[in-house]
Amino acid sequence: MIPGNPILVYDGPCTLCNRTVQWVYEKDLGGHILFTSLQSKWAKTHVPTALQKVDSVLFFDGTDWYTKSDAVLYLLRSLPRPWHSFFELRIIPRALRDVAYDLIARFRYQLFGKGHCALLPTDRVLD
Repeated sequence: MIPGNPILVYDGPCTLCNRTVQWVYEKDLGGHILFTSLQSKWAKTHVPTALQKVDSVLFFDGTDWYTKSDAVLYLLRSLPRPWHSFFELRIIPRALRDVAYDLIARFRYQLFGKGHCALLPTDRVLD
């Protein structure tokens, strides 16, 4: 069963992703966002099959799943001010946002390296 909380599903070995997870954890003052890696058992059994081939980030807002730049913007919308204000960038056409997203995603290992999964309190991690 999928909890009603927002869930950030990230690439576990990606250093950029892990830094982002740590950043989100610190900014999520209400502690409502849950985290899991794409490689987790939870993701393999609960992420919709059509999205299991995504290799960077997914965001579940409690109702719907988002990918690529939409995932980032909906994630930011779930954070307190001033971060949720960045959701307004949604006025930029998705095709343009996703080109930038895909470029960063494609070279994330070369630019930021690979590392270990983010260390978070276990009550916020889905295994």
